[in-house]
Amino acid sequence: MSFADPSTRTPGLLHARLRLLLAEPIALLRLAVPLMLIALVNMGMSITDTLMVSASFGAEALAAVAVGSDFQSILFYLGAGTIGGLAPLYAAAVAQSDHWKQARLERTGQAIVLLLAMVLVPILWSSPEWLALIGLDQALLEAGQGYTRTMALTLVPLLGVALYRTILTAAQRPRVFLAVTAAMLPLNAVGNQLLMHGFGPIPAVGPTGAGLSSLIVASTSLLVLVLVSRRKARGKRPPRIGWADIYPVLRIGLPIGVAMLAELGVFLGATLYAATLGPAEVAAHTLTLRVAGVAYAVPAALLQAATVRMALAEAARDTQRSGRVTTGAFGLSVVFGTILLCVLAAGASPLASAVFEPTATGATAASLAATLLLILAAMEFIANPGTAATGILRGQKDTRVPMILTLVGYWLIGAPLGLWLSDARNMGVTGVWFGLLMGTLVTSAATIIRQFLCRKASA
Repeated sequence: MSFADPSTRTPGLLHARLRLLLAEPIALLRLAVPLMLIALVNMGMSITDTLMVSASFGAEALAAVAVGSDFQSILFYLGAGTIGGLAPLYAAAVAQSDHWKQARLERTGQAIVLLLAMVLVPILWSSPEWLALIGLDQALLEAGQGYTRTMALTLVPLLGVALYRTILTAAQRPRVFLAVTAAMLPLNAVGNQLLMHGFGPIPAVGPTGAGLSSLIVASTSLLVLVLVSRRKARGKRPPRIGWADIYPVLRIGLPIGVAMLAELGVFLGATLYAATLGPAEVAAHTLTLRVAGVAYAVPAALLQAATVRMALAEAARDTQRSGRVTTGAFGLSVVFGTILLCVLAAGASPLASAVFEPTATGATAASLAATLLLILAAMEFIANPGTAATGILRGQKDTRVPMILTLVGYWLIGAPLGLWLSDARNMGVTGVWFGLLMGTLVTSAATIIRQFLCRKASA
């Protein structure tokens, strides 16, 4: 009796099972990591603009352009989220190797970009006039008017860039977009310097130059992405598109845009409220919000990767593959959430102490920031599984209910609770962040339950 065969077959069997188990997490990582880097590079452009405007023209100039920059970000996320409705449809076309449908969806996306631009650009262009009517400082708005209107024009190519980012991600080619984005980072810095201060025949236009540089960079990025897309295009030119092409994308995408607007809006509202609490509280909140922006690159990338991988599995009608995507996305979300929890918790006090000067106000801000960063660490651990569930649902074209859950979690629970803790319980900005933590907890838990119920129903 020989035991040679079982002993030799067992390692091979275990190896095959291990490969199958890790295949989907590895595929998710290959897609998510470039998306994380793209988000960080984009943040690098924003930081570059902030540092260069502040260093050259002072805090007042920075405040003047901040209004236009923040408002442009809100409108952009609304538009980019809406364009994101194309992702599961385009991923399905890629899975089916349907090049004609891919081209048709690209044209549909271009039409949606134009529709969004027609609505959003006038809103941002005219914002210095109507924002003054609701109480914002008139002098501040006038000082930043040139920058704001330049950024209104920049919305057009930025929405186009968002379209091709969605297409390349859905085609599992994010590295192309990463290369284009990384190449634009030094161009943005050079453009800021030349246009803000002038050089030779180029006139100096002050802080508005940062907006002009953004317009040039965004337009150049869009041109490169269009050329890349045309070079890869196959098949005949599709016929004219109509409302029947646009409606399915809007049906999926508008709830995504509204959900992104709701989540971004609650943090913007927290910033406006923190501004009424005193300099130390504002400083602590601002630092925590900047760190949150960096940390958010992780769950946001996993969300997009989960959307694409689930859409591919759904297009193939492969329930086993869908299950592996779900397991892999949740597994990675727990790993990423744990890493962020440990890093933020360990770095909270040292970072706060390093950023703020050892004055009375600085010491108070450092103490508050250390607490807020611990709350942020808990938020990131909680949010990661929720964003994974959101990505899975988007891959299944389920976006309306997650939108409602986001609105309820942040605006009906998180925001009111934060205001109550801050005001009635005298917790200040700490109360505001506890409210955000609870909003994140409710939204994340409800989204996970939604995904679980959908999976159970489909089984």
